[in-house]
Parts: sequence; structure tokens; C-alpha cells
Amino acid sequence: MYKFMSKAELELIPDLERVIREQECFWMTGLPKSTRAFMEKKGQFPKHLVLGPKICAWRLSEVQEWIKTRAQ
Repeated sequence: MYKFMSKAELELIPDLERVIREQECFWMTGLPKSTRAFMEKKGQFPKHLVLGPKICAWRLSEVQEWIKTRAQ
């Protein structure tokens, strides 16, 4: 049986890093999936994490840092 944690319980875990899925990554960067995949292969975009057979995500902190470096 699974137990879902409350937001308060999650905040008690040290070094818990938020990840973002495809839709949010697109919304933040404006880059379609194919462009990000191409840039990932060239080392120009943060690597995605594989969370399951058809589930990938990116570390929010890495995407935010990538956005900051692009703005400079």
C-alpha cells in the first residue's frame, strides 16, 4: 500500500530537489522537446532524469541555472 506525504512532511526531508516534467520544462524554456533533446546531446541543455519507462523530468535548479546563463 502506498502512502502519500503531505507538503509539510516533504519539507522536512533535507536536500529534497524539485523536478519538472515535460509540460513545465517547455513552459519555462519555450523550447520544444525535439530541440531540447538535440541540445542535451550537444551538452547545451541539462540532462533529463529517467523516472520510469515513459517518464522523464529535469532538475528545476539546473533548468533555472540554464535560463540565467542564457539571459546574460
